[in-house]
Amino acid sequence: MTTIGNTENLEPVATTTESMPPQPQDDLRLFLKHLYIQCFNRYAKFTLNDGNITSILTDQDRDYDESDLEGNIDMQYVDQTAATNNELHATIFSTPLAAGVNNHTDVFCPWDFDGYRCWPPTPAGTVLSQHCPDFIEGFNSKFLAYKTCLANGSWFRHPENNRTWSNYTTCVDHEDYEFRKFVNQLYVKGYALSLLALLISIIIFLGFKSLRCTRIRIHVHLFASLACSCIAWILWYVFVVEQPDLVAENPPWCIALHLVILYFMLVNYFWMFCEGLHLHLVLVVVFVKDTIVMRWFKLLSWLSPILFVCVYGLARYFSGIDNKHCWMDESLFLWIFSVPITLSLLASFIFLINVLRVIVHKLHPQSAQPAPLAIRKAVRATIILVPLFGLQHFLLPYRPDAGADLDQFYQLLSVVLVSLQGFVVSFLFCFANHDVIFAIRTLLNKLLPSLVSPPPVGSNTGQLATTTPSRELGV
Repeated sequence: MTTIGNTENLEPVATTTESMPPQPQDDLRLFLKHLYIQCFNRYAKFTLNDGNITSILTDQDRDYDESDLEGNIDMQYVDQTAATNNELHATIFSTPLAAGVNNHTDVFCPWDFDGYRCWPPTPAGTVLSQHCPDFIEGFNSKFLAYKTCLANGSWFRHPENNRTWSNYTTCVDHEDYEFRKFVNQLYVKGYALSLLALLISIIIFLGFKSLRCTRIRIHVHLFASLACSCIAWILWYVFVVEQPDLVAENPPWCIALHLVILYFMLVNYFWMFCEGLHLHLVLVVVFVKDTIVMRWFKLLSWLSPILFVCVYGLARYFSGIDNKHCWMDESLFLWIFSVPITLSLLASFIFLINVLRVIVHKLHPQSAQPAPLAIRKAVRATIILVPLFGLQHFLLPYRPDAGADLDQFYQLLSVVLVSLQGFVVSFLFCFANHDVIFAIRTLLNKLLPSLVSPPPVGSNTGQLATTTPSRELGV
């Protein structure tokens, strides 16, 4: 039987939990057993009698078989009432399969439950069809599945395993499948572009002595965490998402990669929090040693996420219903990450509001200590980044249903918001940084004086970084 693995971006496992109907997939076997019993009660009491189905089919009076449920089934948002109705109603196509067979035959194929659908007794030489199941990822419930009743009154058997076979290959929405593969490729390319921009930015920050200060060191840590996150996501899309057989096997290394992705995701948000907190310290708290600040920032951003990852990993590992499919499915345990991320975003927003208040006060004409231009530019860049990170975190949970009108737009929007975060951070904090531009232009003027003119005097907003406290340096 054809099975479809999940080829969609997790994020989100990477990211947050949607509001889901009760018992989304933990009762899969119980749900399918319910369908089997419904099928048994409806059809097992009837058999052929003078061309009419009236008495007991003893050869089908069998116990529920767990082997009927084998397969890679991803059950999400199951509407049991609708699914049951679909199971028990089918349309018989009057399609003769052999010469001399007509619709008024005395030979019937017995009822059958194949693990997905219930197939009623069917006249020999016909093809039975019904809508595809809606609880299998990658299937379109608007399409039809088929089961062939041969002229001898037996169901068609697959030539490879000699087992009765229902044709679910027609259920695959190939157009949607190709689109999701295209989206996955866009994710890989977006993360690769972000990774390249982040690595270039780190080299620039570490290569110029004039850029070495506390704020730039915070940038370097943020860029390094984002770069590691990009690498982890690229590995996830290349070696996990595109390998449905591997997802079904659920090897330990893919679970470990899932945990690594969530770890760096949390590190990213914590360093973003440190960006806002540092701006707050620069303008509000005057006497704080930078060495002490960086020590606490490193402890908070690099070590504290390990605790959340360990708690999440243990909770999900010992939860049998969530310990499968490389942990790609949605899980209620993701709230372990949603809580600290939400708190860090709210705190960053509060810090920026307070920083803006101080800057507006210092921009007043009568202010004796106006805020440095570089600080104002740093605040401007951070104000852009906080909504960017927050939009990705709060918008992605409210995704439309698969196949909805806005589904494709949502998928493309999530590509831009998620995979290009690193590129946007690099552009705002490095490529558009006047201090970086001044340093690069000065270097190029020394190497190629005939081609590159020296930067204008006073264009370096952080030119006093080596003689003044590092907190006065801008972006």
